[in-house]
Amino acid sequence: MSAFTHAGGLVFQKRDGKIYYLIVRAKPDPSHWVIPKGHIEPGEIPEVTAVREIREETGVNARIIATLGTLNFMYRDKQIKTILYLLEYVGETISLEEREFHWGLYEETRNLLTFPDTQEMVRLAQAVLHQRGLNTGESG
Repeated sequence: MSAFTHAGGLVFQKRDGKIYYLIVRAKPDPSHWVIPKGHIEPGEIPEVTAVREIREETGVNARIIATLGTLNFMYRDKQIKTILYLLEYVGETISLEEREFHWGLYEETRNLLTFPDTQEMVRLAQAVLHQRGLNTGESG
């Protein structure tokens, strides 16, 4: 069994020479912008969960290119342990949830995200992409 309860990820796509990141409004409180993630189903590995949750929440198909890190927090008296991946956009399908989502540049995405630990994940994603030679179009 996985040590994680949830999995998700930060999807990026390169358009017009710039990197855009995908975030969604939180289901319990739509005033919050978050990284798409969800509960790992029994028998499911975290990588599959991440891809599935992103597709369900946003209608975006993506492939994992790196592990970003972990988030640990309490929610409704439960310990949530989330593994997050960096994913590359590969296409779109139909979203199963009516969630508002947003593609934003680095600074905009960091500023929109509600929680400091998710803002840090965007910084890490920017560093990974830069390290891999993707010109992100912005400093990070």
